[in-house]
Parts: sequence; structure tokens; C-alpha cells
Amino acid sequence: MPALRDPALSRLAHSLLWPGFAGRTAPDWLRRALDQGLAGAVYFEQNIDAADPSQVRALSAELHDANPDALIGVDEEGGIVTRLEAAAGSSTPGNAILGRIDDLDLTERTAAWIGELVASAGVDIDLAPTVDVNANARNPVIGVRSFSADPEVVSRHAAAYVRGLQRAGVAACPKHFPGHGDTVTDSHLAAATADITLDELHAVHLPPFRAAIDAGAKALMTAHIRVPGLGDQPATMNPASLALARELGFDGVLITDAVDMAAIRGTVGSGPGAVAALVAGADLVCIGNPALNPQVGGERTDEVEFLEVLHAVIAALESGELPLARAEDAAARLAELAAWRRRQPPAPGRPGPFDGAAPAARATVVIGDVRLRGGEVLAIDARTKRSIAVGEAADFFTVALRESRAVERISLAGLTEAEAAVHAASAAAAHHGEAVLLVNQPQSSPFEAAVLTAVLRARPDAVVVYAGWPEETPPEAARAVRALGASRATAVHVARLLIGA
Repeated sequence: MPALRDPALSRLAHSLLWPGFAGRTAPDWLRRALDQGLAGAVYFEQNIDAADPSQVRALSAELHDANPDALIGVDEEGGIVTRLEAAAGSSTPGNAILGRIDDLDLTERTAAWIGELVASAGVDIDLAPTVDVNANARNPVIGVRSFSADPEVVSRHAAAYVRGLQRAGVAACPKHFPGHGDTVTDSHLAAATADITLDELHAVHLPPFRAAIDAGAKALMTAHIRVPGLGDQPATMNPASLALARELGFDGVLITDAVDMAAIRGTVGSGPGAVAALVAGADLVCIGNPALNPQVGGERTDEVEFLEVLHAVIAALESGELPLARAEDAAARLAELAAWRRRQPPAPGRPGPFDGAAPAARATVVIGDVRLRGGEVLAIDARTKRSIAVGEAADFFTVALRESRAVERISLAGLTEAEAAVHAASAAAAHHGEAVLLVNQPQSSPFEAAVLTAVLRARPDAVVVYAGWPEETPPEAARAVRALGASRATAVHVARLLIGA
């Protein structure tokens, strides 16, 4: 076969890349790239005016007009991870709640509602569901995004979620292959290792992916985690890891997690990481958006990040490091997915309201009498920074509680662990009304653990709301709510519990 001219190689390289971008309109560089065959784009919260659904629909139409084959993706997991409802909080319960209830019909209906929301925004791929088995209660990045620590529970809900999303005409993309559930490191911030054996990988972490594949998932997202039994490279760049997906019977699109994350950019670099991922068997490189990740280059612009990866992939095609046949195979899978999406019926419009508080009520665990007396409530938010995947969401608990009570809210952001503990305890001791302490996972956050201990020493009667994955031991508090999430839907239910409604 004669060598392709550089313009053809450039177009092929464009067709394998999926960047993020800044702003709520398409920048000039993105429009030029779409005209040159760019695979599409990924939306982040900064791209979406959640208060104006017409904005994101118009943006999607603009991208599809520039390239009818463009695939647009978004992280819309429900629960604590939402982009389309970021302003007001997700209407739906998160996966931990769905898994706890273990009602497959509810999970499928929830996913179908999310799918309708995504489709109404003109988006083609939902980067969901998270099907990691949260085998480690200290996991800082998965937690309540997981259905369960039981692989059988995760497997059946993974399949139900895929069916629901794709029933709405949106491609599902289960993640993070081959399983991010047994790590204590957030791969957004550093290289992560799943310290498991191959037997544990096959018995615990792969079954949910097999179930999702059997349910017809159109895509899978890779994890930037190292599994020692598969080699030293992160799974995203590891041929042995990506071959596992094909061995499970998956013939759809393998999408990388964002290569601007520290596990890739902070080690080999975004460009070399993208090339290595494509050589290893990935079909679409998610580039992400460095402005959202200051630990790995927040000063870099979206265009600079994209061009670095693009030029690396073109050079790899020219040198033969990335075989032409491998790139063409990836492009063919993407074209097939784009054709499937075009065959779906047009979205009927934004779906009606979803009552997520009802399922939250079925899953919440209450310890003691958590009903608040009258008077002003002191709410102390000790939750440490959530992962970049979740983002800095608003405090929906306080918002919901303020619907019926006066609330003085204290944030501990910016304080050291010692300062926060002293400040929170002093405020709790001085307050004459009820005190409510919000935490995520004290078992994995020394900051939260210190504040929790100090507040309960000062106010043993404080109500503690645990928004994260439950710890293995009983909570220290005599009055507590294990909420299994922090979405608006969950917050509304917790507020009702506290006011006795």
C-alpha cells in the first residue's frame, strides 16, 4: 500500500482524538480541528450553562454541523458526578444508593432518565456507568460512584444501567477498565496501583465489565492504574490490559481516561501517553482539559494540550511507531459508533422531573434520633476536596436544610488539619442550637477524622452526616446519617430526616 500523504495522516490522527475545551462556545481551533476530521469533543462543567438547556443543545448542534460524524461525550453518572445538572445538583441517586437498594428496574429507569437528559443535550456518549468494585473502603476516587463492594451486585447493576442508557439512544461507556476499585490513590493526581493478584482481578474486578459487555455497551473507558500482574505500565498504555477487554468479547470503542491526568501527563507526558495508548489498542484518546487540573499544568491552554497530542500522534504514524493498520482499525470502530448514534431517534426533549429523594430514603442508614430541635442550625462542612471527576459541587445539604431552618454554615476550606479541628470544635461548643457536621470518608481523610473527633468531643450530641463510602466500623457519632452520596436528591432526603418531615 503506498504511503499516505501528510494531510491524510493528519486527518487520521485527528479522527482518534477527543479534546476538552474552554468556554461555552466552540473556539476557533476546535472548529478547524472538526473540519479536519476530529473525532469530537468532551464536555466539562465549564462548557455547560446548567440553568439554560438551550445553550448546550446549540453548542452540540454547532459541533455536529462542523463534523456530522463528531461524537460528543459527557460525564453524567448521576449522584455526585454531574455536568448537565451541576448548578442545582443531580436529580438522581448515585450508584451506591442504587446498589444498596438492589432494584434492577429502578437502576434501569434511572439510567434511562439520565440517557434522555444526555440525548436532549445533543450528546452522543455518556461516560457512565462507573462499574468499579469498591473493594477498598479508603478508595479516594471511586467510593459512592460504585454500586457495591460485591462484584455480583456491581455486575447486575452494570448491565441494567447500560440497558437503560442505550434505550435512550445514548452510547454507554462503563469505566474504569480493568477496575479502579482497589486503589488508595486518585489517578487524577498521581500514578495509582491496584495491589491485587491476577486471580483477584478476574474474580472481583472484571465480572462487571463482562456483564456490561454482554448487555451491549458500545464503549469502555480505560483506567490509568497499574496492575502488577499485567506489567509495569498503566492499563491505558498496557497491551496486556487492553487485550483483556477484547478477550471478554468487547468489539466496541476503547476510550482512554483523560491523558492530561497526572498518572499519564506527570509520568510519560500527554503526547507519548496518547501514542502508547493507541499502540496498545485504545481507539479514542480523551485529552481532557488541563485548566481543570492545576497539579499537572493548569497554565496550559486547551489548544496547546491538543496540539501536543496531535503532533505526537502524527509523528508516530509517520515513523511507523503507530502502525497505520492499528490507527485505521480504531477509526473504523469510531465510524461504526457514529453511524449507530445517527440511527437513533431524535431526542423528544428534556425529560420530566425525577424523584431521586425516594430511592435515597430506601438506602439511607440512620443511627439514633437525628431530628433537630427548633432554632438556628450550625452546619460545619468538613468534607475535603473531592476528586476532579466530582468537582467542587455546592453544599446541597445546607441548601436543602435552609428550605425550612435558619442555618449558619462554616466551611473549613483553606485551613490546616489542626486549625480546622480547633475552629470547628470551638464553633460547635459556642453554638446554642443544634450542630450538624458534614464529612465524606473520615477513614481515608486524616483532615476529616481530626475534625470529626474534635467536634464530637465538644458536642457529643452533634448530628454527623456521612456523605461518602461507609467505613467498616460503626460511626463514632451517637446521632448519624449514612447518606451514601451528596447529590441534590440525597440532600433533600437527609434534610427531611433532620427536620422530621
